[in-house]
Amino acid sequence: MADETVVSNPQTVPEEEPAADINSQLLANQQAFFQRQEAAAAAQREEQLRVERRSAFDIISRTLDNYGLGELSGFVQDMVFNRNILDQNILIGELREHPAYKRRFAGNEQRRKAGLNALSEGEYIALETAYAQLMRQSGLPAGFYDSSDDFTNLIGGNVSVGELSERINQGYEAVRNADPEVVDEMRRLYNIGEGELAAYFLDPDRATPTLIQQARAAQVAGQGVRQAGYQITAAQAEELARAGIGTEEARAGFQAIASAQELFGALPGQTGEMITAEEQVAGVFGTSAAAQQRIRQRTRERLAEFEAGGGFAAQGSQVTGLT
Repeated sequence: MADETVVSNPQTVPEEEPAADINSQLLANQQAFFQRQEAAAAAQREEQLRVERRSAFDIISRTLDNYGLGELSGFVQDMVFNRNILDQNILIGELREHPAYKRRFAGNEQRRKAGLNALSEGEYIALETAYAQLMRQSGLPAGFYDSSDDFTNLIGGNVSVGELSERINQGYEAVRNADPEVVDEMRRLYNIGEGELAAYFLDPDRATPTLIQQARAAQVAGQGVRQAGYQITAAQAEELARAGIGTEEARAGFQAIASAQELFGALPGQTGEMITAEEQVAGVFGTSAAAQQRIRQRTRERLAEFEAGGGFAAQGSQVTGLT
């Protein structure tokens, strides 16, 4: 038998991809690359914008804190992060139109109306600081002219630190020329020194309500010392001041008390109780109905004794406000 011839199957030859498919793949890869590049660039731009926003916000926020306007941080945050305003000049310009800013630097508006140049924020705050330092160095009390509102009129009026120093000296001069009884009573009743008194004379409208009340009480108490030799208590003086007793009313009342001592004391040979100094003050000035009634009763008794031939002096029968 003849040998069989074995014929092997031919190897499969891969078909070549069409050129169009290769070009499409290259184009797709190229597009994907560019998209990745654009995405990376966009992310970089977004990060840069985030950094710029945060930087602008932080700078303006620190500035606001220095101005005492931390309340406006939300306003700035909206401009920076929502309205995308990053230019500091624009931000400051927007801030200067805000009502809170105008209140904070109200002295500048007064200056403009007076035909004066407005101060920069730095100049404004530096002047406030100089004012405050002068006040403290001069011994004026804490709480007197130590806020931006306190300095508005000074800045608006173009008052220099030197001029303010002269005004303070005038306040101390007023203390030295003040009624000595009033000054003494301020010290005795409240341990108030020259600094507090100078503040009161420098600007009574800016003095604390407590100091104003104390000054009025001391004026009343000073008349007690001068007219009747009485040193009334702080509570008595404040009660009279609250009742609206001024210097003239105090003078007349204490004069009446001084002239009626025979009425208030017990007569020789009698055992009646003496009307106390506290009752005299409360009765004459009308702050106690019971004290008034007691003085009226004593007056009637003494008049009856006088009419019966007693020795009660006629001038002692009248007390201001009780007859």
